[in-house]
Amino acid sequence: MIPKRNSILVLLICIILFSYVLPISAMNMKVRLSINGQVVDQALNVQKVNDTLLIPVKVLDQQFALEVEWINIIKSVNIKLDDRIIKLRVGERQVQFGDEIKELSTKVKLVDGQALIPADFVAEILGYQMNFTDNELEFFKPILKVKDITYNETDFGEEIVITTNKKPHYKTKSLPAPERLFIDIFNSELTKEIDEIAVNNGLIFQIRSGQFKAGIVRIVLDLYQPLSYNTDVVKVGDDYQLKLKINPRIIGFRYNNERKTFAILSNKKLSDYQTKYKKEDNELIVEFSNTLLDVVKDSIEIEDNESIKKVKLNQINRGGSTAVKINFQLKKRVKFNTYNDPKNPNKLILNPNDTAELFGVKYDKQVNNVEIKVSKPVSVKSVPLKKGSRLVLDLPNTVFRKVSESLRVGNDSVEEIRIAQFNKKMSRVVVDLKKLVNYELESIQDDANNNYSIIVKLDNLNNDSQIDKSDDKSDKGKTSKDNHPSTDKSYEKYLEEVNIFKKKNRINLQINLNTKSDYKIRKFKYPNRLVIDIPGAVDNLDPDQIAKPQGIIKDVRVSQFSRDPLMSRVVFELPYPINYDLISKDQSAQIKLKLRIPNRDLSLSGRMIVIDAGHGGADPGAIGPSGIMEKKVNLDIAKRLTALLRKAGAKVKMTRTNDEYITLWSRADMANELGCDIFVSIHSNAHKGEDASGTETYIYPGSYGDTLILAKIMQSSLQEKIGLIDRGVKFERLYVLEKTTMPSILSEIAFITNEEEEQLLADPNLRQKAAAGLYEGIVAYFNR
Repeated sequence: MIPKRNSILVLLICIILFSYVLPISAMNMKVRLSINGQVVDQALNVQKVNDTLLIPVKVLDQQFALEVEWINIIKSVNIKLDDRIIKLRVGERQVQFGDEIKELSTKVKLVDGQALIPADFVAEILGYQMNFTDNELEFFKPILKVKDITYNETDFGEEIVITTNKKPHYKTKSLPAPERLFIDIFNSELTKEIDEIAVNNGLIFQIRSGQFKAGIVRIVLDLYQPLSYNTDVVKVGDDYQLKLKINPRIIGFRYNNERKTFAILSNKKLSDYQTKYKKEDNELIVEFSNTLLDVVKDSIEIEDNESIKKVKLNQINRGGSTAVKINFQLKKRVKFNTYNDPKNPNKLILNPNDTAELFGVKYDKQVNNVEIKVSKPVSVKSVPLKKGSRLVLDLPNTVFRKVSESLRVGNDSVEEIRIAQFNKKMSRVVVDLKKLVNYELESIQDDANNNYSIIVKLDNLNNDSQIDKSDDKSDKGKTSKDNHPSTDKSYEKYLEEVNIFKKKNRINLQINLNTKSDYKIRKFKYPNRLVIDIPGAVDNLDPDQIAKPQGIIKDVRVSQFSRDPLMSRVVFELPYPINYDLISKDQSAQIKLKLRIPNRDLSLSGRMIVIDAGHGGADPGAIGPSGIMEKKVNLDIAKRLTALLRKAGAKVKMTRTNDEYITLWSRADMANELGCDIFVSIHSNAHKGEDASGTETYIYPGSYGDTLILAKIMQSSLQEKIGLIDRGVKFERLYVLEKTTMPSILSEIAFITNEEEEQLLADPNLRQKAAAGLYEGIVAYFNR
């Protein structure tokens, strides 16, 4: 009798030995073979070894037209592929692929005189994808072509652009040690070999790309440090662009002991940040969403500051996104006055002494300027009013100690300038004008006493010697021959021609003179226009010498703006603010400008947008004093907006197109199921107080990043278009904002419960302006 211990030992040895001689399970079967959707063999003999499918090598010859050579003496297969020879041997897993050695998923087999090779290897060498299900084997070519990869430095920061022929399905993944970022594009292939891109910007070392495996193109960013980024896909012509937009980096943090201010330096302008106070820790926190911290020193001890004792900078990661949090440890509670340095927009100034003092105003009749004197920089908010000839300027975080004051002017341009403490945190300057005019705002520092002046440069439109009637469309602002200087030879400088050159999405403006001249170019808002003033020049043009409006140029006007001093003016009316590049020299006989036109149509092309007309059916929404129902106003504006978006190439889905009741969850579900890019809900506001007025935009509490950016842009665009009081962006727990998974906003156009604004909402012109304002905001969001 064998002892129990010995019997167990013998059993274990038998199990181990038996495990080494167990055969690999192999199963012969017939499958239907199809290539690119076409069946080429109804019953192909194959063998399945564990999870690997082996197919006859003759398939390469018969179905893919490759040269296949069988060398019987050494049981080897040679396959000619382009300029390389692939060598495989029966019983081996190694394969010689040109000068490389690769390993197969299982050994090459010989069955009934036929060499069988792994099907996944066939797919890999031919650039096909493979699918095997239910006795059917399918090879198919990737339908997505990766055409190009570029690295760009734009006005909005750095970006990597991957151009494809179809909308890409992709995945990004970060790996440490060494730091890398992978971008895998599925069901794709490279159309050409793309060289490595050397970046070396302190963040990205280089960008590599290649065919990672059949059907997957991989782009690799070799990094110096972890990367913070956003991705976006846009349609450009017949192609798509996957854009990896690198989020801003904070590259410096400084404390100015003399001014007691903090400066945050970044590689591009910082705009997405929030400030909050933590009472329990007595800390003031400034958080920058989607931002990377790239500074050596992450904490500063502050001396000789009555409010702040220490500052600490932290990089935080939250839900896959990065942010920078700056913690100010306080001695006493303060608020920040935050503004961008006028000389460097990439420098954000934090001034813990939050209140600026408004000293007073002056008026310079020689140049028609209003000067507002303040103790420190202030972000002025201008409010154009539709009724009355007034210019209203709000100065936040500003105190005017005299409470109120007025300056009587009484000339041809300005009646009176009034100053008042509007509320505890804001001063207001009102300029009563004879007539609404264009204006520019400029902030300058007085080096003598470190105070600042806000200069309001008013345009001159009412002097008798100035005859450009900006609002007179009957003759396009062209003055008659009787009204401007004659063509007397004593006038040495005169205009010869005004041209617009349009090619695809580019527009150049050109003004020809008979001789070289100085000139001044100004860009105005309210309305948007480019104005070119040419001193000493005579306007002697005939109508056929002035270009007709085309492209985005809404109107062209030329006039003898002033007789004494002599000056000609050329005005180009624009639909929205547009930057330009000056091509000509400071003195030139040809004044040339190239407009920087955002590719508006392409930015919306292919975008999926859901437009939600609030209320409907049994739910009328708010009802105005005269009985106008909110649901009708909302639907009309939504239809107008939809028409504008579709004309620009966007794919638009309305939650309702008629007077029907749609549940809130159905609205959110529709947007989520469509996977839309943005969700815009349109409403008309209501308040029990009849005097409540203005425009406001809502987002869900805690929404930052793209949602907050969308809200700010939409609010600004809508308010600028319809000209009502700007009530800003607000947070509210609204169902459609909470349950939608994309950037979502709810726009309150105006107060239907306010009698005056109800009448505006009843006006088709206001509704069209509201739709246009929302449209311009959506375009600006996708063009940012």
